[in-house]
Amino acid sequence: METLNKKKFRLSMPDTAVLLLVIVFIMAILTYIIPAGEFARVVDEETGRTLVQAGTYAQVDPNPTGIKDLFSSIFRGILKAGEIISFVFVVGGAFGIISKTGAIAVGLEHLIHKFSGKESFLIVIIMSTFAVCGTTFGMAEEALPFIVILVAAAKKMGYDPIVGVSMVVIGIYSGYSAGVLNPFNTGIAQGIAELPLFSGMGLRFALMAGAIIIAAHHTIRHGKKYKLEHLNDKLTVEEQTVLAEDSRPMNAVDRIILLILFSTIVVLILGVLKQGWYLEEISALFFGMGLLSGMIYFKGNITEVVKAFIAGANEMTTAALYVGFSRAILVIMEDGCIMDTIVYWLSIPLSQMSNVFAAWGIYFSQGIINFFIPSSTGQAVVVMPIVSPLSDVIGVTRQTAVLAFQAGDGFWNMITPTHSVLMASLGLAGVPFGKWFKLNN
Repeated sequence: METLNKKKFRLSMPDTAVLLLVIVFIMAILTYIIPAGEFARVVDEETGRTLVQAGTYAQVDPNPTGIKDLFSSIFRGILKAGEIISFVFVVGGAFGIISKTGAIAVGLEHLIHKFSGKESFLIVIIMSTFAVCGTTFGMAEEALPFIVILVAAAKKMGYDPIVGVSMVVIGIYSGYSAGVLNPFNTGIAQGIAELPLFSGMGLRFALMAGAIIIAAHHTIRHGKKYKLEHLNDKLTVEEQTVLAEDSRPMNAVDRIILLILFSTIVVLILGVLKQGWYLEEISALFFGMGLLSGMIYFKGNITEVVKAFIAGANEMTTAALYVGFSRAILVIMEDGCIMDTIVYWLSIPLSQMSNVFAAWGIYFSQGIINFFIPSSTGQAVVVMPIVSPLSDVIGVTRQTAVLAFQAGDGFWNMITPTHSVLMASLGLAGVPFGKWFKLNN
């Protein structure tokens, strides 16, 4: 009887914050095990980028992480991720105002009603739109404001928050990984590899199309499965109240606020493409959107507008901390001088493979490097100066090497716990990383 009553041991993924902290401790331990090393770097006068010089790796004096450095890594990680964290708070506050007006909820209800019975078609349209944004101007952090909107849309359609996150994150990286016109991965990588800018578009378009088809299929399948399993679920009193509040005809104020929101998105796209906007400019844009919408809805009562902003920003605290925790991992590796060593070790076996296996080797190696260097630009300037000459030696074209690099960057961003956009998105949606990782493997 005792044997029968024993609970089966199950290996479960820890909470996201716990997972990130565990990785921080593991990286600190590895600074005592992995030899410290660095590549020589030079500044490209034409582009201003700092490039790694292939063949210059050398070991340096070890700098293992001490107790003080370990415990201060979270603080320093938050400081290094300050721009993204500030962005999350400002945009979260702006959408807190928009959410308070109820315009998005009413608009989503209208849209879902219009696509009633065609939810799968709506998912395909949304994911394709984000894929185009990812493959053209490299949308990444800019997508965070849409997480809240699409999670709400998914719930309205009877799906779980994972469908909402997937429409944004997987949609974006279906295009980002192909990088047809993406200046942050394709542009920089091809420049370092001395290839014509944005060459090889045909293959990239094919890669993006295939990625969108697979991504949409899996998202729709998960959504249908969830809806079927929860068909008889009863709504809580709170959920019934929220739905009752949202179930109202769209009025003139709703239309004005939705028009402001749509105009903001258009200006965002134009600003990023034409003016090179980034987090500061985008934050200002969304803050203005929230302020204008709030003043209209609350009829000029600035006190209520500020209260709604603070409430919205307060809900972003978890997501902001996730970003800081993930950046702390990089702080440990950079201070311990083990990041370049890991890149160097990964490059060694590639030189021993046939060209076909070497191409796949670049892809999988890039996926591993992506864990340590989540930034596409950062990876390009570290990896491509090594991979470019290496591809010449092993018989892989530089075009293939660039494609393997950016696919390893983009696709792995969807499951890498050190990637701040993914972790912030999951935090905003309230989805545990363990559950997300399990469903995406």
